[in-house]
Amino acid sequence: MNSEKMPQLTFLSDGQKGTLDAVRRKFPNSCHAFCMRYLSESISKEFKNSRLVHLLWKAAYATTMTAFKEKMAEIEEASPEAAKWIQQFPPSRWALLYYKGTRYGHLSSNIEDWWILDARELPIIQVVEQIHNKLTSEFEDRRTRSHSWFSVLAPSAETRMREVISRASTYQVLQSDEVEFEVISAEPSDIVNIGKHSCSCRDWQLYGLPCAHAAAAIMSCRKDVYAFAEKCFTFASYCEAYSEEIYPIPQKIDWNKFGEAPSTLNEDAQVVRPPKFRRPPGRPEKKRICVEELNREKHTVHCSRCNQTGHYKTTCKADIMKGIEQFEPCRI
Repeated sequence: MNSEKMPQLTFLSDGQKGTLDAVRRKFPNSCHAFCMRYLSESISKEFKNSRLVHLLWKAAYATTMTAFKEKMAEIEEASPEAAKWIQQFPPSRWALLYYKGTRYGHLSSNIEDWWILDARELPIIQVVEQIHNKLTSEFEDRRTRSHSWFSVLAPSAETRMREVISRASTYQVLQSDEVEFEVISAEPSDIVNIGKHSCSCRDWQLYGLPCAHAAAAIMSCRKDVYAFAEKCFTFASYCEAYSEEIYPIPQKIDWNKFGEAPSTLNEDAQVVRPPKFRRPPGRPEKKRICVEELNREKHTVHCSRCNQTGHYKTTCKADIMKGIEQFEPCRI
């Protein structure tokens, strides 16, 4: 794999060591960040405090050093233990302010993984089939929707661009040279460099789209604001991303058995064999289930001590006298 010609990619994950090592080894020029949804769910589970989750998201979205330190100080005040817990995750992996790459405004993985969660306990072939069916449906749906678009950018980017252009019309611009500008608004003035695609508010660098300050500077020198948006936000790039077809998988009866030469492929075709795998010691964490087991009724446990459901006798916490009261007195 030629990593030198590979574009700088951004990976979002839950920070598992195996994922970190794989990205570092296979994509050395890429940037890797923690998914904020995973991080916020972890702190919520650890400390059971919704305010900590809210402050953590605010700190992650902060674009200035002052704002970031303020939110971290509030976390420290709310829970010193939580502030210490967050230190195990470097800010460069989750906070926009310290992240080296471009996250285009995304702090978490935006994949709708509920359908993956439903499928992941199935046998591997059925998992692949469900993912294949879902991707086929999604690609077709997005191709169909894009046929009704007539904007330069994809809808979400187009909406954001119109908002910043509207705000930019109220700003005053002072031009320093051909590429550098000072933009004056109700807030402290910001420095824009249209040559480096940067603004002192850092929104342009973090989102990949010109901020309101940048839009004001660009329009002041009679240039097209849309020309300064990242290529990935354009309508053409969106269509190109979903233009490839996902071909159907033949029925199992038509598959070639292991060792048989594929009859429909050319001689240069490579046979992909399963990776070498060594079973780890100990009992597996969870057993995969078949499709038939999904609709099977769950067994209801019953306590023989208190005559209630939901637990066993060994874990019963009911008062023994209450259990006795449920039975009628013996008749002699």
